[in-house]
Amino acid sequence: MLEIVGVKKKLENFELSIDYLKIERGEYFVFLGLSGAGKTTLLEIISGFRKPDSGKIMLNKEDITDKNINERKIAVCQGYLFPHMSVYSNIAYGIKGNKKEKVKELAKMLEIEHLLDRMPETLSMGEKQRVAIARALAVNPEVVLLDEPLNSLDRLTHESLMVELKKLHEETNTTFIHVTHDFVEAITLANRIAIIRKGKIEQCDTVENILKHPKNEFVAKFVGMKNLLDGYVCGNKVDCGIELQINKNVIKTNGNSTKKVKVGIRPEDVMIISSKNCKFVNYNVFDAKVVDIYPLTLSTSRVVLDVEGVELIAETVKSKVLRMGLKRGSKVKICITDASIINHS
Repeated sequence: MLEIVGVKKKLENFELSIDYLKIERGEYFVFLGLSGAGKTTLLEIISGFRKPDSGKIMLNKEDITDKNINERKIAVCQGYLFPHMSVYSNIAYGIKGNKKEKVKELAKMLEIEHLLDRMPETLSMGEKQRVAIARALAVNPEVVLLDEPLNSLDRLTHESLMVELKKLHEETNTTFIHVTHDFVEAITLANRIAIIRKGKIEQCDTVENILKHPKNEFVAKFVGMKNLLDGYVCGNKVDCGIELQINKNVIKTNGNSTKKVKVGIRPEDVMIISSKNCKFVNYNVFDAKVVDIYPLTLSTSRVVLDVEGVELIAETVKSKVLRMGLKRGSKVKICITDASIINHS
């Protein structure tokens, strides 16, 4: 539906360069990256607020690169509301036809019916964001662009609005393109994610594939793969399977070890077990010692382990830590249930 073809934009000491990217109709697509990676610049080019130096933006096979903003069928969700207009008037601003019914419908969807007579200055940040989303959807766009829409919200409002966005997307079947630096936000909302670094897309894939098969070390670290160790692959294949033998900072596979690579293990794939057997696999079971334990969330803990001189990070539920009586110095067994071969970046 939306295609970004050979887009380049030079800005002082930064250059955006996207060879090709296609976003399908009805997707919830997220651009994820650190501040200054080029996410907002790309959104501005898609919306028409900024022109690329070269390349094209295609919508439904039509070149819209030089089209005016109001001719693109693309709505930008901005937190800014017209301060002199009521909530009702803000939402109704771009509507053609029966404004009253459309505003009422959107207000109900976003649970802001009680705010329609209020002025923007009386609203909380979360309420303003809901109104801004309603205003963007009011013009029946084919694409809605959201630039850090959940930024600067308190935790409860952030979580609530995330649920609302997911629900809205499902109900409207509109294409949502969302920019964020928040990893949890991205994996909660997205069908697919494009990770941007220094103006280029490092990896574009489904949430599951990015989490389990990051393309390089940068992506692996960015998506929370805490354990990155040196290893080898058997023969010249990268998909021959991994049976881990941890010894002196090296992870080896069975067979002929000829190619050195990085092997990534997600912290949730390092399972602390109470016996020699692991119900997932009966190999990759090791003796370990607990180096440190600290809370990750209210219900989960991060456990730092020493495994034959190698430090591994595990994440587990807090109830398991309490049930097993884990503390610094505890001797345990661990089972590594999954690992991924990662290309060098």
